Amino acid sequence: MFDIGYPVKIIRCSGAAIIASFLDEGEIDEFMIHVIPKFIGEGISLFAPGRRNVTLKLISCAKFPDGVVKLHYAVRK
Repeated sequence: MFDIGYPVKIIRCSGAAIIASFLDEGEIDEFMIHVIPKFIGEGISLFAPGRRNVTLKLISCAKFPDGVVKLHYAVRK
């Protein structure tokens, strides 16, 4: 992605437009998504609107005492 002299391992993105842009360019290899057990009715979208067909492979999942679940996915390219 950036030529900075060493491989970038982790980039943390938030914001639907930023995530969608990286995804559209094929620059995302993995997702770690945390599911928080609360219905809020409305919220911020993970992805900006668009037509995407992205296949994910579950790498791992973890359950925490407070009910939060962490899902770790690889993007199949």
